[in-house]
Formats: sequence, C-alpha cells, structure tokens
Amino acid sequence: MRVAVDAMGVEKGLDIVIEGAVKARQANPEIEVVLVGDKEKLEDEITKSNFKETSFSIIHAPEAVKMADSATLSAKRKNNSSIALALDLLKEGKVEALVSAGNTGAVMAASLFKLGKLEGVKRPCLAVVLPTLSGGRVVLLDVGANVNCRAHHLFQFAIMGSIYAYKVLRKRTPRVGLLNIGEEENKGNTLALQTFRLLKESSLNFVGNVEGRDITSGNVEVIVCDGFTGNVILKFAEGFAKTALEIMNEQIKKSLPFLGGLLSKKWLGQAKRELDYAEYGGAPLLGVNGVCVVAHGASSSKAIKNAILASFEFAKGKINEHIKRALVS
Repeated sequence: MRVAVDAMGVEKGLDIVIEGAVKARQANPEIEVVLVGDKEKLEDEITKSNFKETSFSIIHAPEAVKMADSATLSAKRKNNSSIALALDLLKEGKVEALVSAGNTGAVMAASLFKLGKLEGVKRPCLAVVLPTLSGGRVVLLDVGANVNCRAHHLFQFAIMGSIYAYKVLRKRTPRVGLLNIGEEENKGNTLALQTFRLLKESSLNFVGNVEGRDITSGNVEVIVCDGFTGNVILKFAEGFAKTALEIMNEQIKKSLPFLGGLLSKKWLGQAKRELDYAEYGGAPLLGVNGVCVVAHGASSSKAIKNAILASFEFAKGKINEHIKRALVS
C-alpha cells in the first residue's frame, strides 16, 4: 500500500520524517512511502542519514504551507505545496493514504477542496484515540475540525466514530457517550439536548451522557463533542500528561533518593508509552473522500511512524466505504 507523507510539515525537521518513514516500513513491509517535499533537501537528508533502507519515491514540492499561513488561502493559492501535491496523488489514485503533520487547518481545507466530502457526510471531523484506565482505547471526536456544530453533525460524528472504533479498535458494538456537564438526560445546552435525543433514538450503542472525568474511564469507546470542546480537551490532556509525569518523577526521587532514580526511570518509561500522543499516531480526518491522517506538528519520528501505520489501518479497513453505506442508506 502506498502512503504519501507531507515531508515539509514536521516542525522538527526532515530527518524526523525520514526516520519515521523508515520505522514504518520496518514495522509493516506492505507499506510503500512516497515523500512529498523539497526534493533536493530530502535527498541531502537521506544521504546524511545512517539508515540502510531509504528507498523512497520523492515527489518534488517547491512550496510549503507554514503554520501561520491562512488555511483557506493556502488551499486555494499554494497549488505546488507539499500538502496540495500529496492530496493530488491521493485524488488521482497514485497513493492509497496521506499523512501530514503540517498546518491542520490547511490540510482540512485542502482536503475538502480537492477530495470533497463522502456522500452523505455533512461535516468531516477529526478523531483522536486516547488511552483509558481499563487498558483499552477511546475515540474522541471532533477535536478541531468544526468549532460550531448542530445536533445532526454530532450525530454523524457518532456514526463515523463507531465505525472507526469497530474497524480499528476491534470493538464489535462500541459504546457511544455524549460529552456533557452531567449524566442526566436533561443536562446541557440546546446542542447537547438535541443531540441526546437523536442518539437515543438511533440504533447506535448509546449509553448516555458522559462527563469530562469519564473520558478515560474505559466505560465507552466513542465520545462525541463539538470541535471547540474537543480541541480544548486534547490540548489540555497533552499538557496535563506531561506535567503529571514530571511531578511524579520529582516526588519519586525525593521520597527514594537512592532507588528513586532507577525506579522512576523504569516506571516513567512505561507511563510515557501509555500517555505519549506519539504512541497513537495522528488523527484521522473522517468524512472526506480519501484516507487522510493529520499528525501533530511537533511529531517525533515515532509519531510519524505510528501515523503512517494508522493510515494503513484506515485504508485497509475500508472505513470510508462503511461510512458511505451507513450515511446513505
């Protein structure tokens, strides 16, 4: 399977992209990576690298979309950017999936402009997979694609999230929760009340409202919210995980000055693997007519590797076909 990788989006440099691509190939030999970016710079970086296998196809992209660029203007005007050319490859069927750690707004805008929405989809959304206390995973969506939503948008997010959880998390009947300020049916604003009614009347495995503290409890596999709320939660979770790990590390060292260093190193290693966003790759953009995974701008090589692997699972699971069938029928 061919996966196009926007090589110009990662903040930490081209070497991170190349290393992530190599690791993805090593983890899954079925994947063929196509790097899209400045060809000369990529070839120079590949030459300098110590990796034995760097046989990637390279598509030259003379332009790059910066993080500060307008998402809409970039989608319309920067036709030779790495994002635009990678999407062209996807649209033309030359690759089966796309991974980008570039400007999220630009990736979404360009995806809509070039690929369009899947039949039946009113609003595409970004989903993210988070760890839970039960050792499982939960799909949270939307996490930034739609700041303002209506009830039928959230209802479709629940459908798309359930399909993703079924195909990727292997949950046959994923439990769906609606993020709210209380568990009671009559709680929340107008959007929450209207969405609750739609979900309750649907054939989804809807378990009711869930609060912020329940997101990582493991009691549900899909949690639905608007993109404004979801993005705030996602950014808070990233910051809080880092802060919590640093605080616990210091406390262990103070409490056990002799053994603390060894214990904290072993314990923190495991904790970081569970909490680090890099472990879960990128966020699938559900609802566009193509397989797109948006990675973190500050991605490490591990995050790029896992985003590529996530795009493979997305495409292999034929999730878009399932979404179309669910929303058109």
